[in-house]
Formats: sequence, structure tokens, C-alpha cells
Amino acid sequence: MRALLRRLLVNRRVAFLWIGQVVSQAGDSVYQIGLLWLILDMTGRTSLAGLAAAALFLPTLIFGLAAGVVADRVSRRRLMILMDALRAALVLAVPLGHRLDWLGPSFLGALTFAVASCAAFFNPARDALVPSLAEPDELPHANALMQTSWQLAILLGPALAGVLLSITGLIHLFTFDALTYLASLVAIVAVGGSRGRRVSTPARVSALRELRDGLAYVARDPLMRIIVIVTAVDNLILMGPAIVGPPILVRETLGIDDPRAYAWAQAALAGGMLVGAPFMATWGRRLPLGRTLLWGVVLDGLTYTPLFFVDSLAGVVGVIFVHSFFVPLITVSRTTLIQRHAPARLHGRVFAAIGVCVVGGTALSAAMTGIAAETFEMRAIFLVIGLAAAATALPGFASRAIRQADGGRETRPSISERPFQSS
Repeated sequence: MRALLRRLLVNRRVAFLWIGQVVSQAGDSVYQIGLLWLILDMTGRTSLAGLAAAALFLPTLIFGLAAGVVADRVSRRRLMILMDALRAALVLAVPLGHRLDWLGPSFLGALTFAVASCAAFFNPARDALVPSLAEPDELPHANALMQTSWQLAILLGPALAGVLLSITGLIHLFTFDALTYLASLVAIVAVGGSRGRRVSTPARVSALRELRDGLAYVARDPLMRIIVIVTAVDNLILMGPAIVGPPILVRETLGIDDPRAYAWAQAALAGGMLVGAPFMATWGRRLPLGRTLLWGVVLDGLTYTPLFFVDSLAGVVGVIFVHSFFVPLITVSRTTLIQRHAPARLHGRVFAAIGVCVVGGTALSAAMTGIAAETFEMRAIFLVIGLAAAATALPGFASRAIRQADGGRETRPSISERPFQSS
């Protein structure tokens, strides 16, 4: 049993990080359900729901690159602890604001922006920390495991939201989310510091210089460049409908005025990814990661198009489940390619650049989706964006850098042989 757990959880330190992320991201899932439904309930306007969703992601577009520099200059683990503490305090302002009668769309928007700003600094630090916790050949497994934290969270979040809605009401979904950040903080403390000799950033090197160096590397390196381009365009097209579309589809198109119906759609998203992630954990060492990433993008788009034809909640749930199976093909292969190919000293900045593409593109896409949904039926939007998103992978298939990345693996030293990287 102990050997099985070790194989599943990679090692003790990765396990602690994973447990903390499952808990805090389940809280995020509850938070997102509460936020979007609260906005729709307060205003009845899909455009404001789109703007609220954009506020979840816009800070990464603004602060993401700077966050990558910070993650490469300071202790990544301590930065994560600080961000979790700040997010817990900020989210508690929602029930406090409700009690003091401060709640309104502007208050929620500002608070959401502040919470998401903390996430913009947390996420690149977390992704850059993983290679110091796992051996090189364990990275696909460790990354797949970290992806399941998000998927389990999406699966647990709607179920928890349903229970909490019945017991505490909508407002205290936010209280629960604050408690999950504190639990994540404790788990990160338990991870402990990195081993080996510490390599610090020279004091003479300015943060702006480091930012320029990181961007220059991404622009100069053919593999990083194609990954960033495909990621940016795909997320700009697809992620807004993926985030904002389901509650609008359930509420406006299907006419189901119950947040638990939206929760079922979110649970289907998690369920499919939980099936897909073990596939990547098992076969990730054998698959050509570059082409896996590109085929994941194609299937990620095409599997949304059947939503044009469905007219029931069961149909929506089924389509989203099938669609989400292919998401780990993108997320696990992309993360592993970066960790293997990019220099460790640049990991924070490279993951921050990817975060800007993913989260920043999502913010713009969410705002546009909310506006478009006031003119066009959500089902038609899913058909168009599904086809367009699938086409974004086509330039990647012609990329020599992808073929070279698939042709061999870069050999990196084991944890015990590596110099200490600030965590």
C-alpha cells in the first residue's frame, strides 16, 4: 500500500503540495460558482457576468511577467505562503461586505481583481517549484498529478457548493474559500525548503533586466515561441466561452434557474479531466509531447462544437465530459516541455509568460463572450469558437522545433546533483 501511494503521489513533498492545491482549488471552484451566480442574481446581465469573469483573470495579463521575475528572485515557497494568506483575508471581505451592506458589482469586481492578482504571483512560483521536488523522469507524472488537483477541485467544488448552498446560503461560499487558502498555506509549509546549494540572483542585475532576459529567451527559442503563440491564440478564442458559456447556456438557453445545474456542468468538466490526467501520467513518458500538445488543442476545440446541437442538461453534461478528457493532453505536455527544455533559472519567467497567454487571454475572451451572448445564442458561439480554436494548432504541426523536441529528451541532473534553486 505504501509503495502504491508513493507511485501515485511521486514523493512526500509533491504529495503535500498536491493536497494543498486540491483543497485551495476546490475553494476556488466554489468561489467561481458563487461569484458568477451572485452577479447574475444581482444584475441579471450576462455582460456583467463576463466582466466579473474577466476580473478573475485580468491581473495575470497586467502583472504576470513581473510575477515571473519575482518567482525567480525570491523564495518560491515563501511567496506562495504570502499569497495564500492575502487571498484568505481578501475573500473574507465578501461575507463582511454583505453584513455591512457594501456588496455591489463594483465592490465584487475590485475584490475579485485583488484576489486574482495574488494568484498571478502564486501560479508561476508553484509551477517553477515542481522541478525541485521531483526527479526529471518523474516530471510528467508530477505534472499530471498537479493537474488532477485542479480537476478534483472542479469535481469537489460543485458538490461542496451544493451542500453549502443548502446549509449556509450563497454568501458563505466565500467564507469556505478563505478557509481553503489557509489549509493550502499549511500544506506549503509542510513541503519544506529545497535541498542543495543556494544560487541567488546577483544584486547588480535589476528586475527589469531579468524581465527582458526572460522575454528575449521566449522570443529567441523556437520551441518556447511556438508554444506561446499557440497557447495565446487558442485561449483568446476558446477560454471565454469555456468559463462564461456554461452558466449562460444553462440559465438563458435551457431556462434552468438553479445554480446546481451549472454545478453539474462543472462536475462533468472535472470528471473528464480526471480520466484524461491518469492517461497522461501513465503514457506521458512515451508520447511525443509536442505533437500531443497540438492534437490536444485540435480536440479541445472540436469537442465543444456538439453543444450547438444539444437542448438538455444531460446533453451539456455529456459533451463537456468528453471535451474535458483531452484538456490534460495540452496542460501536462506543455508544462513538461517547458520544465525539460527551459533553463531552471528562467522557469518562473517562462511560466509567467504562459500564464499571461492563458489567463490574460481568458480575461479578454470572457469579456467578449459576455457581450456576444447578448446578441447571439450561446450554442452558436460554441460552434464557431470550437472550429476556430481547433485551427490554431495548424502552424504548430509545421514547426521544426516541435519535431526536434519530440525526437529526444534533454538530460538534466537529478535533484541531488542540481544546485539549489530558490523555492
